[in-house]
Amino acid sequence: MMRKLLVICLLTVYAQGGQIPVPPIFSPCNFPSPITEPSFHRSVCYTIPRLPFVCDLHHQLAYTNVYGIEKAYNKYRSLFTNGNTSTLAVIITKQLEQPASANDVMKKTEYACLFDNECDQIDGDMVTGIVGNVRKFLRVYSWKVYERWFGVGESCTKTNLLALVVIDGVVNDARKIPYVRLHTGSHRLRMLLPNIQSEVNNALVQGWPLAKVIEDLVDDVGYALKDYYELNGEQRDHSVPMWARNLFLVCLALVITALLVEWYVVRRKIGVQKSGSIKIASGKSKTHLMF
Repeated sequence: MMRKLLVICLLTVYAQGGQIPVPPIFSPCNFPSPITEPSFHRSVCYTIPRLPFVCDLHHQLAYTNVYGIEKAYNKYRSLFTNGNTSTLAVIITKQLEQPASANDVMKKTEYACLFDNECDQIDGDMVTGIVGNVRKFLRVYSWKVYERWFGVGESCTKTNLLALVVIDGVVNDARKIPYVRLHTGSHRLRMLLPNIQSEVNNALVQGWPLAKVIEDLVDDVGYALKDYYELNGEQRDHSVPMWARNLFLVCLALVITALLVEWYVVRRKIGVQKSGSIKIASGKSKTHLMF
């Protein structure tokens, strides 16, 4: 009995240290799809009825005030919905587990969908990166879960957006480094997302309440979508506006003109005074001759 208790205690310690998986943990190809597995998806993800777009796998938002998240979503609801379907998905998980080797990626069925290649191609370097590089793994993971969530063929170029928030990093990494990854089918919209990723990640590192982090995430994504549609997919220009540049050039031209006029007047007065045999006091400057 004592041995069993000791084993349980050790497993608990290892789990808290990020050494073993904390279920549920899904591979990118096994993540419950709302399209093909709606019942399973609802049982796993719909833990907060007020926030159907949030999939809180480990109930980390349970018993917290999520009014701010709901308010941020409603603020941009017209951008986050397409009919009755949400174009935003937020997945919150405690940990993810990388494949142990490239051989696992190539042969195990739980990674078979990586080679469906509907939107992008996966080559040998990418397979190696999935195993050895956390950020590449998260990029592929979010991309494949995005396809399972929104559909494969129709989501490649859509502005649907999936936010993956990993609180304690990957399994077997005791550092518990949080990771945030945003994925969308629109290549232009992707250019607006890195800053949001960094801000959300920094908030997690600084220990912000998770509900506040998700609220800011939803608000920032909504603002980015608003910019995206207002500018027709172009990036906002934060440089000096053209009218300010033109005003500066006009002011510069006026200053140069004033200096030239002053120089001309001074030279002319000096010439007139010299021709009239008027001696200039040595203590006075040329400018004084104008007055």
